[in-house]
Order: sequence, then C-alpha cells, then structure tokens
Amino acid sequence: MKKHILTFVLATGLTVAFSQSNSFQALQRNFSGKDNVHSFRLSGFLCRTALRMVAPEEKLFRSMVKDIQQVRLMVIPKVAFDAQQLSVNGFRHFLERDAFESLATIRDNGDHISIFHRLDDNKKNRYFVLVEEKDEIVAIEMKGYIEPDILVNTDLRTSLRR
Repeated sequence: MKKHILTFVLATGLTVAFSQSNSFQALQRNFSGKDNVHSFRLSGFLCRTALRMVAPEEKLFRSMVKDIQQVRLMVIPKVAFDAQQLSVNGFRHFLERDAFESLATIRDNGDHISIFHRLDDNKKNRYFVLVEEKDEIVAIEMKGYIEPDILVNTDLRTSLRR
C-alpha cells in the first residue's frame, strides 16, 4: 500500500513539475521564499469563478478565460529582481528562448504588459502575461485556449486602462 501511495505522490509531483514552462520554473527557482514574493496556482474553473465574483460586469475577460485549464501567478517586487541583478527585459528574452512568441505589448500609465504564446508538444496552448508595474512584476502563466481576436480587441485595451 505504501508503494502505491508513494508512486501516486511521485507521479502527481512530476505531472505538476512538467506542467509549468521552463520560464515559470526559472522564476520560482529565483524568487520563491524571498520577501514579499507570492505565488498561486488556480484551476481554470476556480479562476473563472473568482473572476465572475470579483468582476461580474467584465464579460470580455470572462469570455477570454472560458477555455483556460490552469493559471499560475507570481507577484515579485522589483527590488527582488534588482537584488539578483536581473531585468524584466532580460526575462522577456528568456521567454522567447523558451519558444514563446510575443502576441501583444500594451503600455498604460507607466505599466508595461507583454502577452506571449506558445504551442506545446501536446498541442496545448500556453500563454504568459508579464505585467511590469512601478514596484512589482506580475507573471501569469495560463494553459488552455484564448480566442486571438479578443487579445487585439480594442475593448480589451479600454478595459485595461480603467
């Protein structure tokens, strides 16, 4: 019985480990456990439910995440990047080396939002959103599908500016 439990735990752990991109794993290696660094993992269902409760009027965002299966989010203070002599721009290049392609870049009130996409070997879409704010960096990795037309929709840019 203990062997079955151990096998299950190892298989689950490996599945979780391989379900992240190298880019997100690099962020976790460098910043997990540091002061004021927060990391979350949500199922697509939980993400949609939270979005429905927090912003019921945001139909555009809700339709955008309707086919998302998993979301990982990490909030990192900019001072943590500086302390390790890393740059956000350097991380954008790291994303490109990890086979992510840039889909969109949005600048709004000093914030810099970069949206990347990658099609994994198992034909699953993976998106990486990097939000650079004045004091922190927010990294969001999503696995699933987002309708490309929504990303370039002018209503999305208007919603982001609020």
